Amino acid sequence: MEPTTSPLIHIIRHGQALHNVDRSYPYRDPPLTDAGHEATQQIKIPAVPDLIVISPMTRTIQTAMNAFPSIASAPNETKVQIWPDLREAHDAICNKGISRAEISTKFPDLNFSECPEEWDHPPHTIEGATMRAETVRRRLKELSKEYNNIVLITHRGFIAFLVKGDRYDVCESRSYQFGIDDEAEVDALRFGVNRDTMLRQDFGPTVLVPYRHTPSSDTTLN
Repeated sequence: MEPTTSPLIHIIRHGQALHNVDRSYPYRDPPLTDAGHEATQQIKIPAVPDLIVISPMTRTIQTAMNAFPSIASAPNETKVQIWPDLREAHDAICNKGISRAEISTKFPDLNFSECPEEWDHPPHTIEGATMRAETVRRRLKELSKEYNNIVLITHRGFIAFLVKGDRYDVCESRSYQFGIDDEAEVDALRFGVNRDTMLRQDFGPTVLVPYRHTPSSDTTLN
């Protein structure tokens, strides 16, 4: 596959899950609500993805399957990867996943080999989430040499560490490009307020900047 001159990263927040309507939800890994299932079927992005990268949680995987139903069928031409680094940036019980064996049983067509056998990630820290976001951006930048349109399905809190901008609503999607070397040194692009912590943050050195597309150039998918 020949890369475009400007590969895009399309970031999507998962649909409404049980913990979004029941703030005291006491269990691990909540699924989407009925409304969440319905809304995620309407997600559109301005390009056809050639790689979909998903947080290893039921709500993000269900979002992916609803928005891009072809990934659940064979043969599937769109590559799918599960990245534990896309997990949420909070330690609430609803943000803790289940074991690799359990999630593999729920979604047997996906590859969870990058996930630990048990959900034993270290406790959340701002420093850790900031470093994890840069790790994700670097990995995406490397993959963008091969893939033209990469979809990322993750969580509101982690998105706040990954890119600048207002908080994401459920099912919301936005598209980004990697800043060129000169842009990565511009403070106005690289530094901003983390909308989760409300603290000033460096969103680089690998920086994602919003992609401004025109409606006439859209090719939607689901």
